[in-house]
Amino acid sequence: MRILNVCETAHGGVGAYMGYLSRMEDRGYDMHFLMPRQDADFPGTRMTVHGFDRPGRSVAATRDMVRNFGTLLNTLRPDLCFFHSTFALAALARLRLHHHACPSLYCPHGWALPNYAPGSAKAAVVRAVEGRLCGLADRVVCVSHNEAAIARDMNYRGAHVVVENAVPPPIEAARSDRFADEGPDVLNLLFVGRLDRQKGFDLLQDALAQCPRADLRLHVVGGTVRDGTAMGDLDPRIRIVGWVKASDIDHFYRSADALIVPSRWEGLPLVIPEAFRNGTPVYCSRESGMESLVEAGTTGNSFPLDVVALVSILNGLDKKVLHGMRDASRAVYARRFHVDRMLAHLDDIFQELAGAR
Repeated sequence: MRILNVCETAHGGVGAYMGYLSRMEDRGYDMHFLMPRQDADFPGTRMTVHGFDRPGRSVAATRDMVRNFGTLLNTLRPDLCFFHSTFALAALARLRLHHHACPSLYCPHGWALPNYAPGSAKAAVVRAVEGRLCGLADRVVCVSHNEAAIARDMNYRGAHVVVENAVPPPIEAARSDRFADEGPDVLNLLFVGRLDRQKGFDLLQDALAQCPRADLRLHVVGGTVRDGTAMGDLDPRIRIVGWVKASDIDHFYRSADALIVPSRWEGLPLVIPEAFRNGTPVYCSRESGMESLVEAGTTGNSFPLDVVALVSILNGLDKKVLHGMRDASRAVYARRFHVDRMLAHLDDIFQELAGAR
């Protein structure tokens, strides 16, 4: 079966998801990926990539994505199309406007609606657009139960199914000494993600500035700001790493004492199962149902999304206690977040839709 995946950006969690989907080749699928040429190296090399030009988010970039999708639809003749994230809805709309019979899936990877103030005019527009267009797909894949709940509460169209995000096992040779130069008594914290408003890096910066502990180091693996959010002057305890290859990320998780996830909204952030697979406990905000992903005192904890609460978390972290959570973190990965579970569920959906065709 040939599947064409369409994504408007392949950085961050969406790019990692594309890399995991490429593993469906082992199940006999012919997987193809339409993504920006600028992002083609991020998900990994084991992929058949078809590129379009996206120097930045713009109408021209979306138009180029849709145009290239139309070409691939005619040349590849896929058995199923899988659209990822909000702007890929434009390609889904193109599929249906041309009355193409190809079955389709849509995955929002976190609805856009929480990005806007409730009751605002922009929120109303976003709700109307994504809530209606997602219904053009034969199935809407929600990566978390919270994402499905938002769709249900907002009366979004379509047949929604929850396939919780998951990740493959860590690389066997992952190192645990990536931060050894900081010293044996330093508490090494990790932030992984884009440096934008959604991911809450600004809140973490403010909390660290108010935290008096000299033994903390915050290692930041992520990209530059895209939405105009200013980082300001960096605290001397912050270490900016930048984006790293997917094959290198486990070195950072395994070397960290804990992962901090201060996001304002999410689907199911892949950074949480990625941390767990390396035995790294997670401290996340109580937004988008993320508190359901951690077991308080066992695999980490959650906190209200405000700076005061985050300062309290930082002040209370203990290196020995965190080390004691590592086995439980690995166990919850094996039980809940292993990629084989996710791919098997998607396999069932692919076969169902292809059979219906």
